[in-house]
Amino acid sequence: MLPSFTASGFLPQGRYSVSFQAAQSLLVSAPEFRDSSTRWDLWTGLHRYLNRFLTLEEAYPDDLNGLPLIHRLWLGGSFISTKLDPRNIDATLLIDIRAERAVRGRPGSRWLTDAFKSRDSIKRKYGVSPVRVGYQPVGHVFRPEHMTAEERTYFMQRGVWDDWWQRCRLPGQADRSPSEASAAPARGYLEVRL
Repeated sequence: MLPSFTASGFLPQGRYSVSFQAAQSLLVSAPEFRDSSTRWDLWTGLHRYLNRFLTLEEAYPDDLNGLPLIHRLWLGGSFISTKLDPRNIDATLLIDIRAERAVRGRPGSRWLTDAFKSRDSIKRKYGVSPVRVGYQPVGHVFRPEHMTAEERTYFMQRGVWDDWWQRCRLPGQADRSPSEASAAPARGYLEVRL
């Protein structure tokens, strides 16, 4: 079941796992966004952006051995609110580093770098403001002393973005960067399954 926006204009606190189609229904096709002048274009841009990863997957199925390049897609920010005309889609892509390594150096794989190299140029071209987190499965989550540096980095980055997408910037402050005052969870975000 899809979450509903609260009176504050945000999703209830937490991370909600939904399909791509369900996310579209909630964020673009819903009646309250009928008069939006930006949501459909932004959603189309996100689709075009993600298709670049899917095209790589289709080109190298034997190398990937069933692994997706994008493990999960987290959507946050004003697009995940009742704001009628958001300016962009804020996205955290959990990129499976095993899949990424399997296709590196292959024709077309430069996209794996270009997709995150310049957030401003990606935002201009696709309407997406992306952040990359290198995903990898970790079996010993309760034994951090057994984690590699790469595994610790993954957990730290994952936690940073999980925390950020649940914060709200404080109104009326000149400095809108994260602070202790804005640390309490105040909204939810979507985890989109592709």
